[in-house]
Amino acid sequence: MSIELAPSHKIGLSLASPLIAGSSAFGFADEYASLVDFSRFGAFITNSLTLRPRSPANEQGVIPFPGGALIHTGLPNPGLSAAIRDYEHKWEGLGCPVIVHVAATTADEVASCVEKLERVESVAGIEIGFRDHESLAEAETMMRAAVQLARQPIIVSLPCARASSFARLAEKVGAQAVTATAPPRGTLRRNGEWVSGRLYGPALLPQTLSLVRELKTGAALPIIGAGGVHTKDDVEAMLVAGATAVQVDSAVWVEPVGARSGRLTGL
Repeated sequence: MSIELAPSHKIGLSLASPLIAGSSAFGFADEYASLVDFSRFGAFITNSLTLRPRSPANEQGVIPFPGGALIHTGLPNPGLSAAIRDYEHKWEGLGCPVIVHVAATTADEVASCVEKLERVESVAGIEIGFRDHESLAEAETMMRAAVQLARQPIIVSLPCARASSFARLAEKVGAQAVTATAPPRGTLRRNGEWVSGRLYGPALLPQTLSLVRELKTGAALPIIGAGGVHTKDDVEAMLVAGATAVQVDSAVWVEPVGARSGRLTGL
């Protein structure tokens, strides 16, 4: 089943499957190649990349909780230029379209990232993610810079707390799709200390389904449902709710054997 994720864009983005290997779960290129046949996915979204390299957080952590896990990493990455150098050829042979996730910081940095990616033929799309506290005015400036400069379709990853407002901005500036949503933040106690981070796991599914249904009533852009998808029923629920495509993320951490056997990509 072929899906057009960016039907209004000049080069479009065709997916052979509605399943997308989601950002922050599968690495930057082929780290999971021994477990997952990426040709069975409609697309692959890289871990977050920034213009300049970022080191890991001083105290990284993974804290399980009923229904998922809190993960704190600090978004470590080699920087976009190094990523293109190291992964461009791997993206070419991955077996599905590659979408690079750019973590937005400033309009100038977003523009620089998009200009670098515009020249990379193996990149089929760009997903822009925003800080939770980003103002709508700054977000609009960054979205416009991306849309105006990119050769590829632009996908806006919606902050959980202000998803509807960001979705309206994405449509206003001419983005091609939205992701609902970026992993929400949470806080847990570990060894007597508070740890904050992003939340992943099946407990997020009801929230994501509710948001996709809400967005579908007021947005014309294609929606990528992201958050809590671990089973075939979860995928079907997301599509019925109104998603055009569905990101799979923490499922690959929970059941790597299932990924190797094809149960993950065969959801």
